[in-house]
Amino acid sequence: MRVLWFLICMGIYVQGGFFFSEEREVAPATTQPPMDIAYEKSEALTLLNEIREAIGMNTLIQEESLDRAAQAHADYLIANHVATHDETPGLPKFTGVTPAERAIRAGYLSRQVSENLSAHNSDAQSSIDGLFSAIYHRFGFLDTWIDEIGVGVTQNPQGKKENAFVYVMGNSQINALCQERPFQGYGRYVYGICKEKEHKIAEKRFLKARDANKWLNPKLILYPYDGQTDVPPAFYDESPDPLPDYDVSGFPISVIFNDYFFKHVTLSSFTLSSQGKTLHHVRLLTKENDPNKRLTDHQFALMPLERLRYNTQYTAKIRYQVDGKSGEVVWHFHTKKPLYRMVRITQEETTVTMKRGETILLYLVPQNGHDMQKQVIFPDNVHITFLDNHTLRVSLLNNDCRSFDIKSDHYKIHVRIESSL
Repeated sequence: MRVLWFLICMGIYVQGGFFFSEEREVAPATTQPPMDIAYEKSEALTLLNEIREAIGMNTLIQEESLDRAAQAHADYLIANHVATHDETPGLPKFTGVTPAERAIRAGYLSRQVSENLSAHNSDAQSSIDGLFSAIYHRFGFLDTWIDEIGVGVTQNPQGKKENAFVYVMGNSQINALCQERPFQGYGRYVYGICKEKEHKIAEKRFLKARDANKWLNPKLILYPYDGQTDVPPAFYDESPDPLPDYDVSGFPISVIFNDYFFKHVTLSSFTLSSQGKTLHHVRLLTKENDPNKRLTDHQFALMPLERLRYNTQYTAKIRYQVDGKSGEVVWHFHTKKPLYRMVRITQEETTVTMKRGETILLYLVPQNGHDMQKQVIFPDNVHITFLDNHTLRVSLLNNDCRSFDIKSDHYKIHVRIESSL
């Protein structure tokens, strides 16, 4: 018999912490191949820019010093087997305690940077998917003031499943201001922005640079965006956790009101529906009720408290008032369509059939918001991987098997094998 332990991806946003997401390859016998670092770095930026472009946002330009800062921190994470934004002096590969210090050391002149990172992802796709599934991390990638980025990727050559993706983001116009002579005239100024903390910048010029990219972005930033497909159905834990009383829930739906265009925002309603039926088991996060006080008064997130269904179209709707005017937006997205036949498992003990040579998906429907599958037991002639914590991909390794059992934390599944396809 084999025991399959569910390994959990970890991602971190600039304020620190981690979230749990999906792991794509977790079978004990599976060996992670060497990662093509150059390809994954390029792919991560491509995927991120594809999302921003689909939303109508400005894309991010790769910047060499941010690249060096991101790569140096990725190297530090793997060298010390940690996942954190802060580095400890004296440890191998140390280049600076904070993201800002590391960016400065790498040659960036502005301390105005943000950082996202993830660990134990098999590729760039799973890194980006995981970070976008976590609401605080998502808002970091969808910030309207950034326009350049560096990406770092490192894989442990001894333990190839240990890897790190680091993203450091900045604003090119603020960085350019730090190359100029310090402000010496009369009037208001800011400091603490540049490499030399005493470097003064005229306040008006700083605010203009900070907002230079905001007007290029949509007034409303929706995610999942209108028409998006292949949206994951589930969200797992994030730290700090926006849903501390849930370990598994549905994929978050979010809206950002671009503060370049709007000053005062009031959200009247935020709903999610499917096939004409409104989902009522949801929680709306705002600046006022966010348990971690991370959201601004222009950011809102609708958190479905149950997993969304696979291969289903959903409709989101918001009604709002901004600066004395009312508005309404309706948009649609579609969740992932399984590549194989899927069987929903809802009973604690059940029997399913599969044809010889077939691969099937078993969706172990969560019994509650804390129902997490920690291990799966199955025979040696069966191959199983997790697509997420509740979805198993099952196939046979030989043709002699006529039946077998799968046992998880809460389910026992008898699988009968029928004639070949």
